[in-house]
Amino acid sequence: MKHFDQIVRWLARVGIGLAAIALLASLALIVYSVVMRYGLNQPIAWVDELVGYLLVACVMLASADALLHGEHIAVDIVTERLSARGKQWTLRMGLLAVLVSAVLLAVEGWDMVAFARMVGLLSNGYLAVPMWIPQALVPIGASLLGLAAFVALIDTCRGQRPASPIEPPKSLGLE
Repeated sequence: MKHFDQIVRWLARVGIGLAAIALLASLALIVYSVVMRYGLNQPIAWVDELVGYLLVACVMLASADALLHGEHIAVDIVTERLSARGKQWTLRMGLLAVLVSAVLLAVEGWDMVAFARMVGLLSNGYLAVPMWIPQALVPIGASLLGLAAFVALIDTCRGQRPASPIEPPKSLGLE
């Protein structure tokens, strides 16, 4: 299990790295588009479409790393009042919900990709991208999120304290 954990954490780091690259590419494309539109009066029509796909990449590829570092949004109005045991059970149930949701999203995402590929679906924008390419980010990111949720769930069941939104990591000094 130790090697599996290391592989998932490595994949999450790769995902966050790719998400960062997608975010920087989005920034560069937006700057390029603004300069072309307002500086040279030559708008670039395809930039908005590509930036939209890169935004999907950012969200889907970064979610696993965010989960493993306890950076997902949490509503703690109830959980902050729970005992340590209650917090652990809440964390476990939340991770289980993420795992189930990620599996469903991955399965349905692969079906969506297969359908788009089968019918040759192209984007309506200027790029005319085969839609299965940007759509593939959904099941890939969901699979990675599911693996991260599984690792975090196993850690909590073993009594290890993974980073969680319920209990901030000690490095933040928010205890």
